[in-house]
Amino acid sequence: MEKMEQASQPETWFDGSKVNDVLFCEDFLAGHPMKCIHGTFFDVNGAIGDAEQIKAEIYYKIAPYVTSGIAKKATTLLDALRIRCYSPPIPYQTDRIHVANGTYFLSGDFSAQKEFCMNRLPVRYAPDAPEPSQWLSFVGQLLEPEDIITLQEFMGYVLQPTTKGQKMMIVIGKGGEGKSRIGRVLRALLGDSMNTGSIQKVEVDRFARADLEWKLLMLDDDMKLEALPQTNNIKAALQRLQPVVRGQP
Repeated sequence: MEKMEQASQPETWFDGSKVNDVLFCEDFLAGHPMKCIHGTFFDVNGAIGDAEQIKAEIYYKIAPYVTSGIAKKATTLLDALRIRCYSPPIPYQTDRIHVANGTYFLSGDFSAQKEFCMNRLPVRYAPDAPEPSQWLSFVGQLLEPEDIITLQEFMGYVLQPTTKGQKMMIVIGKGGEGKSRIGRVLRALLGDSMNTGSIQKVEVDRFARADLEWKLLMLDDDMKLEALPQTNNIKAALQRLQPVVRGQP
């Protein structure tokens, strides 16, 4: 019924026979504010990893008006959107952390307002959150006291889109001790802003390096013992993110 009603009152971007690409893009972006950076769509919640999702929305939006070649038209409109909302990279801001419910400033202030960003964490800021007793108990059993401080400092580094620390972290130990739990906690904190992969592949595979774009962290949960043939690309990666790797003794 909705589609029939919509079809009886055509959108401004439909003239009765065809879709006006320019007007469609303006209307779509009015309801879905986005930026397109290096071919990737971003909204206030960060990267929209699946462009097919946007294409599907376009498809259903034009379905009441386009009776043939609809998939091709949806693809054309998606390409038009990429051009219409093109943007240079958003400057990284190191004085704030973008969280699910707003923006936390390192000064201690918090704002519920969201702004476009490259990375928004999937966790909410809660100033009255209780002490994470279970986590503290876990790391207390896993690490020495001085190592807990090091882990805490490193986890603070990866919340920021900066490589000022210029650090990698390696956690070494026997299997089954719980080291991988650290990676799971980091995944819960960072969401899609974290990438899992292989240090070896980053060094030798350009596609693996491309997967690190927009990421705050890379995790290698099972680092190989073989020596790297070179470390040029690993060192270069430290200019873009702080990888954390786990090795075996």
